[in-house]
Amino acid sequence: MEERREKRNILYFIISYVINNLASGVLYDTFVNYLQEAQTSIATSFWAFYGYATFISAALLLFVPKLGYKKLLLFCSLGTACAFFGAVFMDASWVLYLATLLALTGVQLHFIMLSPFVACYTEHLKNEEIHWYTRAYYMGYIGYFLATYLGGACVVKAFSFVAKLTYAQAQEATRYMTKLSPYLHQCYMDANRIVLFGVGCIALLSLLPVLCIKEKPEDFQMELAPKITWKEKINGARQLLLNRFSRAYLLYWALISFAMGLFTSYYTVYLNRNLHIDKATSSLMVSISYVAIVLFMFLTPKCAKRFGKVGTIFLTVMASIPFMLVIGNGNCFGKWVVPIVGVALFVRAGLANLSSPVDSALSMDVIPKDLRPVYTSVVNFTAGIVSILSGHFTGKILFVHQSGYQLAYFIAAGLYAIAGIVLYRGLHTFNHKENKIVNDEGGNDEQFI
Repeated sequence: MEERREKRNILYFIISYVINNLASGVLYDTFVNYLQEAQTSIATSFWAFYGYATFISAALLLFVPKLGYKKLLLFCSLGTACAFFGAVFMDASWVLYLATLLALTGVQLHFIMLSPFVACYTEHLKNEEIHWYTRAYYMGYIGYFLATYLGGACVVKAFSFVAKLTYAQAQEATRYMTKLSPYLHQCYMDANRIVLFGVGCIALLSLLPVLCIKEKPEDFQMELAPKITWKEKINGARQLLLNRFSRAYLLYWALISFAMGLFTSYYTVYLNRNLHIDKATSSLMVSISYVAIVLFMFLTPKCAKRFGKVGTIFLTVMASIPFMLVIGNGNCFGKWVVPIVGVALFVRAGLANLSSPVDSALSMDVIPKDLRPVYTSVVNFTAGIVSILSGHFTGKILFVHQSGYQLAYFIAAGLYAIAGIVLYRGLHTFNHKENKIVNDEGGNDEQFI
């Protein structure tokens, strides 16, 4: 009975995660493009808001031992929905700032809960750990794919309806956004609002599977002593930072987070405004890349078994770099820009995310079991700070000129290379090992599981 409850809880989490990723796909595509027209300062610094949201999410995760996972998941669903509704119905600039932060917090908190939540409910299912992580990730990306594709197509469809154009005419008009007449521009903005409202309604549906989760206090309290003080929690975090393995992972993740902030939120902006690919096609190209993520993740268990956790992450990170360079040079391909850049997006996304389930598992391997929620928060606090820096860099320096969206791919490629080397050199001893006795720098032997 207990095993059945644990598996059902993971399944309900995955369902809510898929619905959450539907909202997330629209947030990182349609919503960013909407902000590009409604509030440019937010759009160009979007990754800074992602950093703030990650920071807030990491802080909220610390309350898991008190509140449990279920209450925080309910906040994710409600917060995301309210953010979309606010952006649609209230035009004030401060509302867009708040809506962006709230939406990102909702989807990001849901995402970072994946690792400790799955780890908690697979404690007695160790042989199935990677499989559950993989299911969660690829099902989530199916939602991401659907939202990104349908978001772009629905915006064009709504645009054609509001402006009384054919679909083909509306699609062509989105190739050169800066040349739209005031009337067509207003119709385009109205079309975005229609789509964002619909996604807000969908986000509310993720409340249903969350309500079905049957949570027990021991599920989330077992990881920390019942009467542990905040001082002891801080000391635990300090001990994590003294461990060279946890530091190596933190440095790797910081480099990856900064690099991701340079291009992942701006795919369709780059494709549409730099390469002049229409809105529907650019969204289709990005959405197809999420199909690659799902397909490549079916290979994750075999790759982890063959190359080990660290080896899998290292190889996929390094192999994705050439395709990032192809995307950055998209303006060189002329009439072949759509197929060549499309293939590069497809393969890069698949390779870079094939190791995501392994990444989540590895982050739980490098620290003791009782400090998993704390370490997850530390990792996300670090990622949040780095993402804020990345967002300010893009908003104030890199994206001041449109060419910065292209340069971002080359800078990110270099950071990916450094991150891969840091990971391999710092954590190669964890390859192919589920249980590892390590000696920390203070000289104390600990069991890291």
